[in-house]
Amino acid sequence: MGKIRSTLDIVMDRTKNLSMTSEERENLKRKELSDTVRAWVQRYLDGKMNLDEMRARVESSKDDRPLELSLLKSELVSGILLGADNDKLIDALDRVCGIDRGKISAIIDDHQAKLDALMSRNLEHLRLQLEKEGIRGSSVVPNLARSESWQDSARKVQDSLTREITGIL
Repeated sequence: MGKIRSTLDIVMDRTKNLSMTSEERENLKRKELSDTVRAWVQRYLDGKMNLDEMRARVESSKDDRPLELSLLKSELVSGILLGADNDKLIDALDRVCGIDRGKISAIIDDHQAKLDALMSRNLEHLRLQLEKEGIRGSSVVPNLARSESWQDSARKVQDSLTREITGIL
């Protein structure tokens, strides 16, 4: 009768000759750090971590500090959305990453103004389309959310915002 083996023993036996290349190790390390940084940002946004704790964690990492800081900046910037309350994200970029709050706010304000202008033009365009179809009146309000051109325009402005903020990092 054969010996009963645990799942761990079987897995270890089957993988004993496998090894990771240095590139695979780097990718795994980067993914693990990315997941860690994403968790920090989420905990901060949820109010379960403050900026001092986040800064201490970044500063405590020795070899991985540049990569962690880069991942943290990217994660914070990716959370910045036009029309949303971005104060916590801007605070983190300013106080933890050392990015000038005024520059970030100016870029956001500029892109918000572009988005507002596009919204007005799209609303007017939709209103004119409805009038051509015989739908008019003071209570008619075009639905921007259903307009593909509006969604495309808003996405382009958001992408431009992200690129411009990333450019100053």
